[in-house]
Amino acid sequence: MTGGESLPIIIPLLDDKDVVSIDELDDHLLLLEAARHRLDVEWCESLGVFEERDGHQVHGYPSLVAYLKHRARMAGSRANRYVSLARAARRFKATLTSWKHRQISGDQAELLFRAARKVPDKYPDAEPVLLEIVGDTPEETKKVLDYWRHSVDRSGLEVDVETQMLRRRFDYTRKPNGMIEGEFALTETAGEFLITALDVVTPPPEKGDVRTATQRRHDGFEDLARGFLEDTSTPEVGGEKPHLNVLIDIAALEGIPGGIHETETGHVIDVETIRRLSCDCSLSRIVWDGKSEILDVGRRTRVTPTALRRAVIVRDRHCTWKGCTRSPRWCDGSFPRLGRHRGLFVCGGVGVGEG
Repeated sequence: MTGGESLPIIIPLLDDKDVVSIDELDDHLLLLEAARHRLDVEWCESLGVFEERDGHQVHGYPSLVAYLKHRARMAGSRANRYVSLARAARRFKATLTSWKHRQISGDQAELLFRAARKVPDKYPDAEPVLLEIVGDTPEETKKVLDYWRHSVDRSGLEVDVETQMLRRRFDYTRKPNGMIEGEFALTETAGEFLITALDVVTPPPEKGDVRTATQRRHDGFEDLARGFLEDTSTPEVGGEKPHLNVLIDIAALEGIPGGIHETETGHVIDVETIRRLSCDCSLSRIVWDGKSEILDVGRRTRVTPTALRRAVIVRDRHCTWKGCTRSPRWCDGSFPRLGRHRGLFVCGGVGVGEG
């Protein structure tokens, strides 16, 4: 160091952390956090000066992010975060000073700098007041800044909402072992709806409940889906309320190898799982080449009867257009008049070959 305030980062290391007391560990962690805080401030300030003096160009890098990725072996997302933080700290001195003197935490400083980047022309005037009312926690700080932005940046908030709508997504895929995995990015309101619903169906665990928190959320999500499908007010699809169709034949129920036990879309399900599901489900008997259900509809019938649709689902499983595998929920029954009484399933992509 060439002068100025020294960094309080010389902290004695604990030789055997397993034998020290809880109080000693508590003191040690607080010392480490204080050192981390001061180092973060020093890092941020130094990086800002480094960029201002074109340090990355001196070392032959096209950008400061590229410099950090190569020299410091940082991931791109972390490098971008540090660069944004350093630039904001260089511009908004009062917030940096509060951070340096531990009047706000690093997380609070990052929230303030983020708000400053959103409304750079309004933040300087509001900076002193915001630093006074940020609260004691990052959650309180975020709420204060949200209210402030709603008062000064309505157009920017509308852009944020539009951006959320463009980026919203819900992707899933079926793994080879039958499990469903996916990723999602929900808009703020959709996320609040989901979290609120999950809170309702995922109460605190009772005594003896050995499920992890993430397993309980999974089970709550399953309850939400089943509850929707069992709700009598849900809209009809193909003349029936939405539901999960599971197909099983007598052979499978009797444990005979070669029997059918799968969903209507062709995914094989364990027989014992089907037995469990059948405890509180509706059963529909389909007899091939028998008299239980009519499998032929006269030409005057404008709507495919539910029973007939169900039989065609069992037989075809998906759209029968060449190359298309869309599920029955996408399809309508087609029963040509010219001597072809064998019904077909076709979806909206008919003639296009979409799958």
